[in-house]
Amino acid sequence: MRFIEALSYSGADYLMKQKGENHDKRRIYYYGFQIVIGAVVKFLILFILALVTGTILPSFLMAIVFASLRMLAGGYHMDTYGRCLAISITMFIGFALIARYTYSYWNAYYITVFTIVIIALSAFSLYKWAPSDNPNRPITELSEIKKFKRLSIIYLIIWTIAATILIWSNLYLILLSITFGLSLEVFSITPFGHRFFDGIKNNLDKVKK
Repeated sequence: MRFIEALSYSGADYLMKQKGENHDKRRIYYYGFQIVIGAVVKFLILFILALVTGTILPSFLMAIVFASLRMLAGGYHMDTYGRCLAISITMFIGFALIARYTYSYWNAYYITVFTIVIIALSAFSLYKWAPSDNPNRPITELSEIKKFKRLSIIYLIIWTIAATILIWSNLYLILLSITFGLSLEVFSITPFGHRFFDGIKNNLDKVKK
């Protein structure tokens, strides 16, 4: 979105001049401002749509799990902020609606099996493909790769403990919400996820032409 780019550039340029730094620093500041301003915009849009659809709790639980694991495991990045915003918001609201309107139909057996399958697939994917490079910050050092992979697995262990407690407490709406958030993030680091999002990007490019 152009207004985010404009605000980010203005903020980065101002900060660079105030600190008497070079253009390389401005580029770093520009990226940082884009992340912060973009996150605020995404939060506001998600909040409005979640409020309209009655999915505030599942939407934000999903977004929290997705975003927190993404900081450790990385994931696919769209080529523009607008596309990233549209696709991520669509996924969050779509799966939040599924969680909101199906959680009452699950019983303990099926939701336990579902959770175990997600844990197994996530553990394999994180071990195999995490961390997935961010094009703005490629991870090339072996020590960093091992660190983020280890942190991702620790995150999954903590998530598993939380999921177990939720199953025992029959809090299926919360469980489904965080499970969908975990699944979407893990999917984004896999080769299958990359091909899926590449397909969306290519189709959008064709429509644009």
